Amino acid sequence: MVSSQTLTTFFRYVMTGGTAAIVDLSVFAALHRVGVPIAVAASASFCIAAVVNYTLTSIFVFRTRRSLKGFGLFFGVALLGMSINVGVTVAGSAMTPFGPILAKVAGIGVAFLFNFWLNSAFVFKARGVGASSPQ
Repeated sequence: MVSSQTLTTFFRYVMTGGTAAIVDLSVFAALHRVGVPIAVAASASFCIAAVVNYTLTSIFVFRTRRSLKGFGLFFGVALLGMSINVGVTVAGSAMTPFGPILAKVAGIGVAFLFNFWLNSAFVFKARGVGASSPQ
């Protein structure tokens, strides 16, 4: 059985992750539109969205202080999610008729649950979730 605390945290993560996903997809689409190669555009958009995601997740989901050390841990873990995100985007673009934008949507979706699990189990848990107020 999933606790109500976990469900509340997950709902907040969906909201902040959704915002980061919109940033990721928008930046990817803009870069792709101007001719940036798919893998480069997918990686760059993910990195920009990771900054947004860390900030929003720290404040609204896990309610912890933002720090350079915390961002480093978050981004280190996010690189695993990025490999899934970019891998699905590149493979989906090459192997399906849906095109790069829909492949990026799939990449974001596949990586989402993996990222939530890593963030809740390792990144923010290790930092003492709820121990400090957001800045």
